[in-house]
Amino acid sequence: MQHECLWPGCGRLIPLAQWGCKAHWYKLPAQLRTRIGRAYRAGVDTDTHPTKAWRRAHAAALAWIEQFEAQRASES
Repeated sequence: MQHECLWPGCGRLIPLAQWGCKAHWYKLPAQLRTRIGRAYRAGVDTDTHPTKAWRRAHAAALAWIEQFEAQRASES
């Protein structure tokens, strides 16, 4: 089974055990990748009630992405 990369707007299909496609996963800072990895539990992508740790790690990644994209847009 697969799901879409969790980077907003990506849409690439990836294995369920991955947070994002390779390109977007490695754009995240190492500490966020570690946090997501530690919070991961099998089935988190299909679970309707993921753990608090997973929700917080994912929210932190989305907040970082928002800042990253805003900075990138301002540099253009």
